[in-house]
Amino acid sequence: MSFSEELMDVLKRELDILFRLKELTFDKTDIIINNQVEELEEIIKKEEELINTMANTEEERVNLMNNWGVDINTPLSEVIQRIPEGKEELNRIGEELSKSLEEIQSRNNINSQLINENLQWLDFNMNLLTNTYTPTTYGKEKKGTEAKNSLFDRKV
Repeated sequence: MSFSEELMDVLKRELDILFRLKELTFDKTDIIINNQVEELEEIIKKEEELINTMANTEEERVNLMNNWGVDINTPLSEVIQRIPEGKEELNRIGEELSKSLEEIQSRNNINSQLINENLQWLDFNMNLLTNTYTPTTYGKEKKGTEAKNSLFDRKV
């Protein structure tokens, strides 16, 4: 097998893994919005498996580059320019890899924001509930008076 064929094989496998990761990332958005904690845990486990698979495949790519005497820090576009055959296919795969990574990163940012908003909402509700039942310690009223039952007793 030639270097370009081996590289194409590894990059296609990485692209397949990224497509599956991208699907999970988009599914995760719906699960976060619908507050489905068990399903979120399952997706995270699947993501971890795919990430481990990607790490192994990336290690194969690095070993391939080393075996063929190509510096691992060389950009894919430069590697493709040096290869005599299969440039079009490798360019297409490289573009798809880049596009998929950008989409995954963008969706992960959205998911992170959604999770942070959910956590802030939970924190707000917990503070609201705990402040509802805390007794007043300062004021003109008698000591030991009972807490007010109003949910809007707290200043924002």
